[in-house]
Amino acid sequence: MRTNAGFIAAIAALILAGGLGLYRCGREPMRERDVAAATKDSSDDSPAALPSKTEDRRSSKVRTREETEAILAKIKFNLDDIRPDGLRGPDDGLVSVSYEFCVPKEEAAYAEVRRIAPGVAIHAGSRGRIGCSEDQALCIGSTHGPAWRKELMGLAELGYVVQIAECHFE
Repeated sequence: MRTNAGFIAAIAALILAGGLGLYRCGREPMRERDVAAATKDSSDDSPAALPSKTEDRRSSKVRTREETEAILAKIKFNLDDIRPDGLRGPDDGLVSVSYEFCVPKEEAAYAEVRRIAPGVAIHAGSRGRIGCSEDQALCIGSTHGPAWRKELMGLAELGYVVQIAECHFE
């Protein structure tokens, strides 16, 4: 009986240690300055006494509000009218929204655009209604599909994309 109790205690300790390991998995260890700040006044339970998430630890996928506003300012059509599936309009006449933008005539730019939005068509010899210059290529994409918003935001995030306008095929 005594052996079973010891065995159960050992298993419980291993489970607890494993759970703590999983809890910490993927987290950065606390830096010395953070530990010092947290333990400086251990009687103080205020949020200021705990280490805060610093700017250098902020995920690269997280954008500030200013960054998001700058990206959205490049998109010159209303995204609020577009449903999550990329379509807009009445239920009996749903359509996707086509959009156009210009990129430099460089293979590296083309590859980056294709990586972000594989369905974008690149026309190196066209100006489009947006008015691409001689050293730019016209790109035409569509909101059709569930990843449309991610693709559109990714394209607008590119430094060489100045604006993205709705494309009307007239």
